[in-house]
Amino acid sequence: MFVKLRTARFLKSQSDARGITVGFTGRVARLARVHHYGETDQVAPGGPAYRYPARKLLGFTPADRQIIRDRLLAYLA
Repeated sequence: MFVKLRTARFLKSQSDARGITVGFTGRVARLARVHHYGETDQVAPGGPAYRYPARKLLGFTPADRQIIRDRLLAYLA
């Protein structure tokens, strides 16, 4: 269901002196937030509300974090 959300069309990135962030844009941002955090939303306009289960859409797995850490340490060494 969320395969298309990962395309550059829906993602935005911002950076500043403290770091970088990647997130969703437009109406897709609400859909992504509801599913990412497991919030309650209406199934259809004027329809019943449903509490969606939390599903991580973006983020780093422990394996991702380890790879990033190893590459950063190798670069600094």
